[in-house]
Amino acid sequence: MLPALERSFREEYLDQPHLDPFELRINLEDLSRINRWWGGNHGCLAVLVPVLDAWPRDRPLRLLDLGSGGGDLLVAVAKACRLRGIRSRLVGLDRSVPILDCAKRSVGEFPEIRMVRGDALRPPFPAASFDFVVCSLLLHHLPAGRAAEFLRELHSLARGGALVSDLRRGRWEYLLTFLFTRLFTRGRMTRLDGPLSVLRSLTLPEARQVARSAGWEPALVTRSFPLRLLMRDRQLP
Repeated sequence: MLPALERSFREEYLDQPHLDPFELRINLEDLSRINRWWGGNHGCLAVLVPVLDAWPRDRPLRLLDLGSGGGDLLVAVAKACRLRGIRSRLVGLDRSVPILDCAKRSVGEFPEIRMVRGDALRPPFPAASFDFVVCSLLLHHLPAGRAAEFLRELHSLARGGALVSDLRRGRWEYLLTFLFTRLFTRGRMTRLDGPLSVLRSLTLPEARQVARSAGWEPALVTRSFPLRLLMRDRQLP
């Protein structure tokens, strides 16, 4: 058996200051399509939909998306809530002003979504402010050694559960991401960052260790089709 790919901590272009607005917009559009069709939104919604089906219709659902990017996951949750007649109060937090500007245009038709600027490691909300906290494709962007701290913060903010979707590191995952980004995405930033994102990500055993270090007991860390992992801080339906 081949050894696991060594983890990289090289900075991604998306994390650099002074991003080109055109490149950023194309990158966010690429990520939205990837999330919609290749596992990001699908994996999170597969966990959340049973919760929404059982949600009391007289109680608004409060959900926070940390590192919300272009806001596509929030839009997907808003649509799922509307379909079920659930009132929702959804908050997206991101530290990047240019990304927030793009996201605000994308979520403009959804007044139940509010975009906020802030640091995902120090979110400006008191404990237990939300029913659920989610994040997608953020974990691998965090500085080395900060993942467990981040998961503890998620857990403290969520009354009902915290859910993390991220890439998982592996040779097949790297190869498929390399090919996919060159065949099916438009942005130069996406094509450069995509394979690097896999190298920055955790393996399943590493993710389980981080969850244990964060006190997520019993944590649920599972594969998510096709190239992702899902982390839950408690059993959700």
